[in-house]
Amino acid sequence: MFAQRLKSHHELHNIKKDFTISRMDVNEYIKSIPGVSREAVIYIHIPYCRKICSFCNMMRRLGSPGDDYARLIIREIRSYGELDYIRQLTFQAVYFGGGTPTTLSSRAIQEILAALRESFRLADDAEITLESTVSELTEEKINVLHEGGVNRISVGIQTFNDRGRQLLGRNGSGKEAYQKLLLLKSLGFENVNIDIIYHYPHQTREELDEDLNKVFSLGLASFSFYSLIMHPDSALQISSPSENDTDRALFDRLYARSIDQGFAILELTKLSRHDRYRYITARHDGADTLALGAGAGGTLGDMIYMNPISLENYQNYVESGSDRKRVGVVTKNQYRTVARLIGAMQRGRIPRHEYADLLGGRGQRLTERLLAEGYATETEDGCRLTPKGIYWGNNICDTMLKNLEI
Repeated sequence: MFAQRLKSHHELHNIKKDFTISRMDVNEYIKSIPGVSREAVIYIHIPYCRKICSFCNMMRRLGSPGDDYARLIIREIRSYGELDYIRQLTFQAVYFGGGTPTTLSSRAIQEILAALRESFRLADDAEITLESTVSELTEEKINVLHEGGVNRISVGIQTFNDRGRQLLGRNGSGKEAYQKLLLLKSLGFENVNIDIIYHYPHQTREELDEDLNKVFSLGLASFSFYSLIMHPDSALQISSPSENDTDRALFDRLYARSIDQGFAILELTKLSRHDRYRYITARHDGADTLALGAGAGGTLGDMIYMNPISLENYQNYVESGSDRKRVGVVTKNQYRTVARLIGAMQRGRIPRHEYADLLGGRGQRLTERLLAEGYATETEDGCRLTPKGIYWGNNICDTMLKNLEI
């Protein structure tokens, strides 16, 4: 049914152009819409890494951010905190992404967290996540995060195998990574997620099992699993793993063993035991995303926007105060409905009854084919993807988007 697997949601058909109404200054738009009581999340982008992984093509700088970058974020926080629309939102989750957010100094992290609480209405049980690498998680920084109210950590392990770690450009050994995760849990963090990459060049089934055995023994709340994408603009310039039965065989083994260990699919690329991952589930349900930091993108009301990518332009934008201008895209209200449908499919569901009008005849026929060919099974609220469907999940989502009746 599908010729080549789409491994990331970033490869999906771009629907934004189908729903764009106009372009408008972000601040003018926010001031023009009435305040509404709704759930929202916050994304804070830290585009710095002390080492660039060989497989990465993200926008980032080598090194660590100075305290001036944290001050820019705090200034942006306080500016948003003055807007009526933002004051009406209740933020269910805060996510520090990157890059490597723990390249921020302990003091900078504490000051940003304090500014968030001073300027915004955070839910009493708000989920606060920081991404990190093993080398950044010193015992001192772990304690600072815990004391500051961070209650979820996501660590980019990628693999515990030393050959694989060297190939992917990771610091330290697999044993050191494992011991650091044990330390993280012993110091009070129960909600720990890690990233695992599989199907890196010449990976064997035994090497995958080595990673899975360590994942299971750690008692993690969740883990993300990604089949290696060989980006043309990354440093990893070797022959790409062939798109053949090996990729599917490794996926099937990873999935089956994880289900046997009590994990369940939270997203197409995430398995969870007890991780609610409120940041992403709220986004999938259509919550606003307030984006802070250089290159951060978000949605407020019916507007999609992105901060300047370059640090210099971001600094100029924040420091210009009331004179700052930044253009966002105003979309039709239906865009939020489509985003919720995408969110459901990213969680392995096709709610065909709830979205019958949007799916239309073409979408319903596609769903029937997915059921007939074993990609999905019927449920009361529509259908749920089988392991085969999860493997091809992004292709299914992409095809469905191209066949919406809008």
